[in-house]
Amino acid sequence: MLVNETDYREIYSKLNKYTDIEKLWRKDKSHPWEFYLVIYTQKKIREVTSNYQKVRSKLPQLVGRWESGRTLLEISREIDFSPVMTAYLILTSQDEWGKNSFRKMINDPRSIVNPRLKKELIEVRDNDPIYSPEGNMVQRRRGLKGESRMKAWLDENGVPYKREEDLRSEGGKTPDFLLERKIYLRGEEVNWIESKASFGDLREVRKNLKNQLHSYRELFGPGMVVYWFGIVDDLPVEEGIIVETEEVLEDHWDIE
Repeated sequence: MLVNETDYREIYSKLNKYTDIEKLWRKDKSHPWEFYLVIYTQKKIREVTSNYQKVRSKLPQLVGRWESGRTLLEISREIDFSPVMTAYLILTSQDEWGKNSFRKMINDPRSIVNPRLKKELIEVRDNDPIYSPEGNMVQRRRGLKGESRMKAWLDENGVPYKREEDLRSEGGKTPDFLLERKIYLRGEEVNWIESKASFGDLREVRKNLKNQLHSYRELFGPGMVVYWFGIVDDLPVEEGIIVETEEVLEDHWDIE
């Protein structure tokens, strides 16, 4: 699915709250509901990444607010930051709790003995659709679904491959699928395929090129990345790296 850059920017600018997903979907059902969820998720993760150090620098004040009786959820709303990540920063700054302790508490807050902490961690978990354990699971399932679709297509077409887990023991960066023989898309060579359960706007594609795809090209030759939720229509061409959407599975392939 190709999305006009201007249309995408408008959608992106309107996805500020989780409830905006439903509003936009009902207004324009030309895109599936999950399309809006994916863009909202990417936007919120970017905001947390961008503001993390700024929020962290204010920890003494945030801890003071919490110790004076403000709840973790109230503080997160005051600073417009992820509830779970706000709780993580405040609690792990205390000697009493570390990263492992926080992970256990947020995964099972109802088992916490401290009544205040129990109540507040249930609140932040229930009000964070991205960084809560449920939100993480949704993102993980989405990724596994994309990889499963790619695997099924390769199997159906008799293309042998090695998976990322098969290659980890060899060290270095590894794509989701390293093909054991090259195939061709519209005459272009493909030696590996990376599956992305995300939307490929310019920022996302550039990040993936820098962090992964350039290394794959250097190690394994030309390849392809598939963004299952679409891409903007004006991405620059990258030599040796094909950027595609789910429609590519119905395209003209030379597999023999």
